[in-house]
Amino acid sequence: MRVLPFLRFFLYYLPRLMFHIAGLFRIFNRGKKAFRKALEKEGLPDDVVEVLIAELSPDVEWKELLRRKT
Repeated sequence: MRVLPFLRFFLYYLPRLMFHIAGLFRIFNRGKKAFRKALEKEGLPDDVVEVLIAELSPDVEWKELLRRKT
């Protein structure tokens, strides 16, 4: 039976992979929020905070990265 490995992938490995990817998104967003909060706590003006967030946060095209063919 060749169906078992196929089912194993969809029932075990695919959900596991998706949870790992969701965790990466969560960590990335949490770091961005913490960075913003730390800058605001230091008393920087909002426009300076926005510029620093835009310049210093890594720009990752998640959709392109996930769809990239190896």
